[in-house]
Amino acid sequence: MTQQQNLAARESNERNGKDETVITAIEVKNAQARLKFLPSKLGRYCIAFENAIYHWMTRNAVAYNGGYWDFYTLSNGGFYLQPTKGYMLTSPNGFMDDVSAQEAGIIVTLMMLSHFSFVMYEKEHHEDCERISDYFHQLREFIFTLSAESQSTIFRAID
Repeated sequence: MTQQQNLAARESNERNGKDETVITAIEVKNAQARLKFLPSKLGRYCIAFENAIYHWMTRNAVAYNGGYWDFYTLSNGGFYLQPTKGYMLTSPNGFMDDVSAQEAGIIVTLMMLSHFSFVMYEKEHHEDCERISDYFHQLREFIFTLSAESQSTIFRAID
């Protein structure tokens, strides 16, 4: 782990009052639960958020042209969206690599949560900003449950 990853893991443990963080992801499969998923997390911003996810992938994932996405809820309160397959991703920071479906989903969800938190801050929607920032940090904490290789890939893409 890098120094930044170690610091984030330590901060996560301190926030949760735990020696070890165990976070699980559960796929939302029920059709009605899927329909309510993003509105329950993002309220009035759910459509804009979902469109931003797909638009980012269209710009930054080689050969992406839409498709079905899976929704995951995290045991720490976070969430992410995930395409059904991996892609070659590029990122404005110079990142370019093949990523798994899970890595792609986490990367794009983190990118959009970050973006939306800044938009909410600029609009002085403080409660929305805080909630979206919490989702960002909850998803970021989940990264540490993944393999070292996946952690490295995700942090290179979002850094």
